Amino acid sequence: MRVNNSGTATGIHKSSGTGKAKDKATASTGKSRDSVQVTDSASLREKAQVMLADMSPVRMERIEEIRDALENGTYPQDSHKVATQIVANALAEHPWS
Repeated sequence: MRVNNSGTATGIHKSSGTGKAKDKATASTGKSRDSVQVTDSASLREKAQVMLADMSPVRMERIEEIRDALENGTYPQDSHKVATQIVANALAEHPWS
């Protein structure tokens, strides 16, 4: 998918080659082109399985408890605490300096 300067997607384009020729052309014309690489889902799934295999059983039990509580609607939520953490994370990522 290609995204133009206005942020809208214009379609899906398949890339061929290594892009080295594009880099040389970009350097000579002064125009730059952005590119995106998408990792296939099988590779991501394999990485996730490796990470899960390395997790301790205690952590997996806690994750399952939280997942079950979320599915049942019984997970306690403190909206003030959630909002505070969202703002804190946003400020940490983009400080106002």
